[in-house]
Amino acid sequence: MRLAALVLALLAGLLVPAPAQASPGSPNSPLLPPEVARNLPHTAPLSTIYATVTDYPAELRALTRVLDNYTSADDATVHAGMIMLYYGHGDPRFLAAVKAEPEILRALHRFVVRNLSLFGTGRAYLVTNGTRELGRFLQHRDIAPTVRPLLVDLASRGDVVGRLAPLWVGVAEMVDWYDKANCRRYGTCDFRATIDRRVLTVRHTCSPTLRIRAQQLTRVQLRRTCSSLAGQDAAFHGVVRDPGPVAGDRNTSLEVVVFDTSNDYRTYAGVLFDIDTNNGGMYLEGDPALNQARFIAHEADWLPTFAIWNLNHEYTHYLDGRFDMHGDFEENMTTPTVWWIEGFAEYLSYTYRNEVYADALTEAKKKTYALSALFDTTYDHDTKRVYNWGYLAVRYMVEKHPADVSTVLTKYRAGDWAGARDHLTRVIGSRYDTDWYAWLAEVR
Repeated sequence: MRLAALVLALLAGLLVPAPAQASPGSPNSPLLPPEVARNLPHTAPLSTIYATVTDYPAELRALTRVLDNYTSADDATVHAGMIMLYYGHGDPRFLAAVKAEPEILRALHRFVVRNLSLFGTGRAYLVTNGTRELGRFLQHRDIAPTVRPLLVDLASRGDVVGRLAPLWVGVAEMVDWYDKANCRRYGTCDFRATIDRRVLTVRHTCSPTLRIRAQQLTRVQLRRTCSSLAGQDAAFHGVVRDPGPVAGDRNTSLEVVVFDTSNDYRTYAGVLFDIDTNNGGMYLEGDPALNQARFIAHEADWLPTFAIWNLNHEYTHYLDGRFDMHGDFEENMTTPTVWWIEGFAEYLSYTYRNEVYADALTEAKKKTYALSALFDTTYDHDTKRVYNWGYLAVRYMVEKHPADVSTVLTKYRAGDWAGARDHLTRVIGSRYDTDWYAWLAEVR
C-alpha cells in the first residue's frame, strides 16, 4: 500500500517536525496549512511522493479502516494519509475516488469526534489536520453537501477559546476559504473579529510609539516588556548612530501582539494576520509609508520564567527597518542584505540582554565561512549561516571595522543597494578574511 511507503518516509525523518520553540527557518510543524501560500510546505517535496499512486479507491478504503480502528501506533499512518488527502485535490482520479468512496468523509468526522482528547496534547496535529482535511472538501460543489453537516457538528463541539479552539478555528478557516456564503450554518461569520475580541483581551500602551495586544499578560509582565523595549531603543541608536528615520518611513509606532503559548500562536496567528506560523514569531513591516508595523509573538511557555520569544530580535527588525533600511522588505532584498538584517537582529538582541550566544560561539570554532562569503548570505541558506554566522559577521564588523559599518548603513538608508554591495564585495572583498579567522579562534 502507498500509505505504508509514506509511513517509511516519515520514519526516515523526511517529514519530522521541529519543536515549537525552534528558530525561524527551521523545519515545519506537522500541521497542514489551509493554503500552501499561507504556511511553508514541508521540507520534503511531498507533492512528488504521490507520483506512483495508482489506486486511490484502495488507498481511501485503507485510510478509512485506519481512522476507524485508530490507536496511537497509527500516528505516522494517519499523518501520511492526511498528506495524501491534502495533495489529492488537484488530481481528477482522487476526486473521482472520493465520490465513489465517500465513507472517507464520514470516517474523518468519526476520527476527530472519537479523539477529541488529543486536542491540547503533543499529538493534536492529528485531529487538527483531520478537521481541516474534511473541510477542504468544501471546495468541490458535488462533495460539499455531504461535508457541510459533518463540519457543522464539529464546530458545535469546539469554541473560540479553550482546549478545543483549534477544532473551531479549523472549521471556521476552512469555511472562510471554501464556503463563506454559508458561514451562518456553522456559526463562524465574522470569526476573525470574534477571535480578536475573545482571545486578545489585553490592551496596553507603553508609549506613543509602542503598544501591546496580548492574550494573557499581567501588569508586571507588561511593564517588564515595555521597559525592555524602551531600553533597547537607546542600545540600537548607540550602535548604528543613525540620523533619524529613513526617507518615506512612516512606521511611527509598533504593535506587539503576544499569544499565551506557542500552540495558541499556531491556532490563531495565521488566521488573524495571514502569516506562516511554523516559526518563533514574525515581524510584519509591509509598506512603511502606509501600514501599521506589527510583531506577532508568543510567550516562551517551555521556559521556567516569563519571556516573549524572540522579542528583542524582532524589535530590532522594526528599528532597523525604520532607521537603517530604505523602503520595504522586498526592496531590502535587492542585493544580499541578510547578513546584516538577521545578523544585526541577533547581535543586538544578545548584546543588549548581555547573554552569551553559545550556538554562534560553537560555530565560530569551526571556521566554516570566510567573512567575504557571508556578505552573500540569503534566506536560501541554512539557519546556522543566516543566524549564527550572521551574528558573528555583524559582531566582527561592529567591533573591528565600525567605519565600514557606517559606510554600508549610509548607503542602505539611501536605498543605494548597489553602492553598499560594491563596498562589501570590492572595497572590503577578502581584505579582512585573514584577521576574521584569527578573531573566530579567540571570540568569546
